[in-house]
Amino acid sequence: MTVFSATDAAFEGFRVTWEKPRTLLIWTGFFLVVNLLMPLALFGLGLNSSLADLEAASANPSNDPSAALESFMALAPLYGILIPVGLIVQAVIAAAVFRLVLDPEDSRRHPVQFGREEARLIALSLIYTLLFILAVVAVVLVGGIAAGLMGLTGAGPFFGVLIGFALSGLLVYVAVRMSLGPVITFSEDRLAIFDSWRLTQGLFWPMFGTYALAIIAILIFYLLSMVLVAALGAILSGGDVAAVGKVMAPDMSSLKAYFSPGQVLMLLFGAFMSAVYNAVMSAPAAVIYRGIRARRSAV
Repeated sequence: MTVFSATDAAFEGFRVTWEKPRTLLIWTGFFLVVNLLMPLALFGLGLNSSLADLEAASANPSNDPSAALESFMALAPLYGILIPVGLIVQAVIAAAVFRLVLDPEDSRRHPVQFGREEARLIALSLIYTLLFILAVVAVVLVGGIAAGLMGLTGAGPFFGVLIGFALSGLLVYVAVRMSLGPVITFSEDRLAIFDSWRLTQGLFWPMFGTYALAIIAILIFYLLSMVLVAALGAILSGGDVAAVGKVMAPDMSSLKAYFSPGQVLMLLFGAFMSAVYNAVMSAPAAVIYRGIRARRSAV
């Protein structure tokens, strides 16, 4: 019995956004509000000059690195706002996508909300982040020790690269096997930290192919959308390519200068792309879990 179709799961996010334009519009509005938060917080805290300095330093690596570090540290209050907001946003939109795939009727009533399901997803995200950091540290330590031991034999560089690939592959394998944790947590109203590992036994390659196909599809969609937006911008500006480039690098001198007509359009475009991206990236796990749940019910 086939648990799920890799192509159906990979393209589920595109399907639901196409069939539910009202939901897509609500999600786009949600992300537009979120996208407005950064510039408002940036200018409200008076950190726009620090961000401009950091971008300039990043564009010229030969400059004094201490200046970039100083600008980065100055932006700490902004990150203090954006990181928790980012966790909330990710939980809200992931739950919204899961709800749409697993329970379309409930999604119609609650396309965007914040409740116990979203709070549990935030908690799971924090736990997974901690586990990921510990795993990376362990991988680096094991890789460093192994490379050092191999270096004694004179084959250090070759085996170092080989070990690096092997450990990276191990991290990908674990990430794929654990990827159903959020949707299980959402669906079963509990923190499901390791349940995904048991449920996905023997499904690594179909799941890996599904996620890879979804990533390729959203990249193509993004590139085609950017080409279309750039072409439209060039037409509206009378063929002035420089004007289109300025929209991609907004004026950070003042709030009024930042919210130019072109930048407002880019914010709208960014909100739309964020809605589609999150649908495409979150929906496959829900489809896979739905298939596993159906197979378990049939047994």
